Amino acid sequence: MISVGENKIELLEPTDSSSVIARYIEKKGEGMHHLALEVSNIEDTLKALKEKGVPLIDSEPRTGVRGTRVAFLDPKGTQRVLIELGER
Repeated sequence: MISVGENKIELLEPTDSSSVIARYIEKKGEGMHHLALEVSNIEDTLKALKEKGVPLIDSEPRTGVRGTRVAFLDPKGTQRVLIELGER
């Protein structure tokens, strides 16, 4: 994790050839995997996005890195960019 001002860049590499990251790189090559955005209330954000017709991968938050609560938006509805919402 690299801090850049108030932002962070997380660099990933596969630790196992069958991992999600390894499969992604094999299929699409190296580059950006997803964009993460911090939200203050993940449930309200998911509800608002769903009401606007944004397709969700997660309709409920799950536990992410360092105990954060996260949910992902479907790239089909976000110009093909995987977006992670996170709440501390």
